[in-house]
Amino acid sequence: MHPSQILNTAIETHHPAAAACLSALGRRMFFPIGIPAQAAQAKSAKINATIGQLTNGHGAALPLAAIADHLRDISLEDTTLYSPQGGNKALRAAWGEHLAKKGDGPMTSPFCTVGLTHGLSLLADLFVDNDTDVILPSPGWGNYDHIFGVKAGGRIHRYPVFDDGIFDPNAMSTALEKIQNKGVVLLNFPGNPTGYTPTPEQLAPWLEAIRNCEKPIVVICDDAYAGFVYEPGHLDRSPFHDLADADPNRVLTVKVDGATKELCFFGGRVGFVSFGTSGEAGQALDTKIKGMARATVSTGPAVSQALVLSALNSPDLAKQQADIFALSLKRYRSLKRCLAEAKIDTLPFNSGFFALIPVKGDPETLRLNLLNDGVGVVAFPQHGAIRVAFSSIANDDIPKLVNALAKHIERQI
Repeated sequence: MHPSQILNTAIETHHPAAAACLSALGRRMFFPIGIPAQAAQAKSAKINATIGQLTNGHGAALPLAAIADHLRDISLEDTTLYSPQGGNKALRAAWGEHLAKKGDGPMTSPFCTVGLTHGLSLLADLFVDNDTDVILPSPGWGNYDHIFGVKAGGRIHRYPVFDDGIFDPNAMSTALEKIQNKGVVLLNFPGNPTGYTPTPEQLAPWLEAIRNCEKPIVVICDDAYAGFVYEPGHLDRSPFHDLADADPNRVLTVKVDGATKELCFFGGRVGFVSFGTSGEAGQALDTKIKGMARATVSTGPAVSQALVLSALNSPDLAKQQADIFALSLKRYRSLKRCLAEAKIDTLPFNSGFFALIPVKGDPETLRLNLLNDGVGVVAFPQHGAIRVAFSSIANDDIPKLVNALAKHIERQI
């Protein structure tokens, strides 16, 4: 039996929803017993002539001093040699422990990706083709369309996050009715560009609709901004954990997260994909995504993975994260206060890095006028709004930003 069929059979037997949602490429995918697999098997051999990397002849690193001199307190083997397929094993285990603090339930070992976008793209390859209905939030991150629509060819449908400025409790049940055969649903809290996270009570009807969906679906939780929730009573963990008990005949839940925002390591490009299942189905899905990565980037940069692992093991990490959160919270509160004083209406925001401000005139014209005044924002013409990233503004500059917004918004009326 072909290796891909062995994996398909395991998934069909143990997670029917995941099997039904595989794309044609996803069904074909497997991890070849090529050089990386044979090199892994030979790791303990006294003479290991498998993998094409320069070592000292006995498996240890042999880096140039021009690089090694800049690496401190981290193993040269962990930073300058190839990382294992799927990522640094100790890092995968450490990130799994990090996630387990938020909730239990079945979960594969987090698969290391080259940033969160890479993780989303791998999932699109596995589960999306022209027979897949993809349910995306509106407003939502523009790159979702590129990943799941332009690249993967899925049929894109959008559900409204808000109805007249209020979180829409019926949006998910209505959107799921558009799925013809199989679907992918994207959840993103805290949201980009909305900066919104619902309360558990608000999200409950969405989760209920997902659990009862009549067609097999994959639910992808994009948790890029995990941890940045500024108001009490709103979700303090990913919906991934709340869907851990979903019927495997109906739903496969997947978590995409990483060090980009959670550890403020934006240039590191370290993300993770975790499937909400275990056992044979989990192993088969892990093998398929490993094969998909092997066919694209093979494996991620070792040095950034080593740095993330070092951070996770730091006894000072919690305090450092708390300090970063306090900085972001201060900017959030300043923006909220200044916008209220200027009587500038926004869509609800309470988390993440952004505020979305509806405007009556053309958002692109407003953006260019602000730019002429030395203020940069992002225009969302399709939503009649502009997005402000308070994450990147010095607290002292927030009143100046809002004053500029008030001046130019007033001119558009």
